[in-house]
Amino acid sequence: MNIDEILSPERACSNLQASSKKKAIELVSEKISLSLPQLKSGHMYRGLIDREKLGTTAIGEGVAIPHCRLDDCQQITGGLFVFNTSIDFSAPDEKGVNIIFALVVPKHESSQHLKTLSALANFFSKPSNRYELLNAGNDQKLYHAALKIGAGQ
Repeated sequence: MNIDEILSPERACSNLQASSKKKAIELVSEKISLSLPQLKSGHMYRGLIDREKLGTTAIGEGVAIPHCRLDDCQQITGGLFVFNTSIDFSAPDEKGVNIIFALVVPKHESSQHLKTLSALANFFSKPSNRYELLNAGNDQKLYHAALKIGAGQ
């Protein structure tokens, strides 16, 4: 997986604020749907929240990868979001989440969905990657940091 295949500059947002997991997912859904209007933010929100109810998508070390399948989705789509304050995602390590990589996939997609999740988990497992994203400072730098890190994987 190349990160530039699923992430665009419009879907890399830093310096965000949210008071809860639900508010963060609502914001993420809105931001993604702004760049892809065929993906309705309400549908995406419900899909991400329904998946979250099955079990946390937090993977630890301040990262969550909420994901869902949607009928309206034509290709695997991601959004990278960095929050200024930690959000409780019921992470296995009990740490708050500052980095969210939301993933929306076509309803029929399964194997590529799992491969992408695995690649993202590997991407975020490296402390230097998380550090660089957390310290990017603005949306443009965040996007370019993700591309640079992704190219080195």
